[in-house]
Parts: sequence; C-alpha cells; structure tokens
Amino acid sequence: MKLKNNSESNIVISLLIIGILLTIIVPLMLPLLPLGHLKEYGPVGDAFGGVANPIAQIVGFVLLYRALRAQINANSILQMQINDENSKEMQERGVKHVHELYTFLENNINSFSYENKFEGTNGIQVVHGRRAIRCFIDDIEDMNIDLHNAEQLLQQDGVREILSILRIAENIFDRIGHADINENDKLFYIDLMKHELTFSIFPYTDLDESANLKLELCGDCHKFHGNYPPLIFDKLQQLKRHFQKQ
Repeated sequence: MKLKNNSESNIVISLLIIGILLTIIVPLMLPLLPLGHLKEYGPVGDAFGGVANPIAQIVGFVLLYRALRAQINANSILQMQINDENSKEMQERGVKHVHELYTFLENNINSFSYENKFEGTNGIQVVHGRRAIRCFIDDIEDMNIDLHNAEQLLQQDGVREILSILRIAENIFDRIGHADINENDKLFYIDLMKHELTFSIFPYTDLDESANLKLELCGDCHKFHGNYPPLIFDKLQQLKRHFQKQ
C-alpha cells in the first residue's frame, strides 16, 4: 500500500512538473509559430488561451489531487489518534470498574461480624472481617446444624453473608475475564482476588498447595470438606478455577 502511494505521488509530481514547464515554454515559443496561420482562426490571445488553458487545467487538477490526498492522510492519522484515545479510555474505565467491584468485595468481608465465645469462659468478643469468618466456620459445627442440610444452613445469617461474598467474587472474576483491559491488569486482579479469598474464606489447606494438605474426611458424604458445609465448600472449589492464570 505504501509503495502504491509513493508511485502515485511520483506520477502526480511528474505531471505537475511537465505542466509547469509547458505553461512557461509554450508562450515563449509563440513568436516562432506561424502567427499568420493562427490569425485565420481568431486573435492571437484566443490562440494562446486555447493552448495554455488545458495545461493550466492539468496543473490545477494535479494540485487539487495533491491537496485532497494530503487531507485524506491527515484525516486517517486523526482517526487513528481518536481510536487510540477511545481504546485507552475504555481500558481505564474497565480497570476502574474492576477495582470498584474489588473494593465492594473487600468492604463486605471487613463488615462481616461474629460474636466469638471464649472457650471455658462466659466472655464474648465481637470480631470482624477475616477473623470473624474463620471463627464462624470453626464454630458452625457446634450450632446443632446439619452441615448437609441447605435449608438449615441458609437460616444462619453468617452462611448467607458468606454465600453473598462468594457470589460477588464470582461476578468479579467474570468481569475480569470479559473486561477490555491490559493482560497485566487482569493478572494483577486475579492474584489480588486469590489472596483476599484464600486468607479470608478458603480452608487453611489452600494456604500452601505444595504441602498437599486435606481437610478431614466427612463420614456422611465421604468428601474432604472438614467443618465446611458442602454448600460453601463446593462454591469455593468452583471459584478456584479462576485462580489459574488466564
């Protein structure tokens, strides 16, 4: 495409030079022409105009072509700049949206509260955030609730709050996957989400995957979910697929 444009430009420049030379040379050659013959067809001025006008029109056409070509190139460059700016703005907007969702998730985790009872005493301490979630999951077996009974579990505020947090996390991962943002930004927020979830809701066995630790085997369903209700544990396993680098 570039070679074609250069070839066209060379042709136009050549025509322009030829036209200019003819415009200068032809009037100078008029005294050498048989003016008597020209008088038979009209005044000398008409003859000169008849010779010069086509040449002038060629020159005008060439100049017009060059001007239009330059305008088209300028418009193309301007459009490319506009497209680049729009793309950059969309990426910035996408990163901002993902960050706002992550902040929303973080606030939900930090606002989680639980009244933790000290073992062997009557003391009660209200804990918040990650620690509250850990304490709630550790104590859920002592609440006389069947861990496999979803109906009983959903009657607990803590269970509903944790499931809500996990739904928010799922939406964020989907948003990251479909967002038109830089790949490095995607990987950054995936790592950030993994860290936040691992240290707040996921079992301790996920803190070091290389240790190959497993939760206690459940005697009812024969799955390694420990004291985690399957309703929560299964959703955690679904979220883990997003931890892989995309």
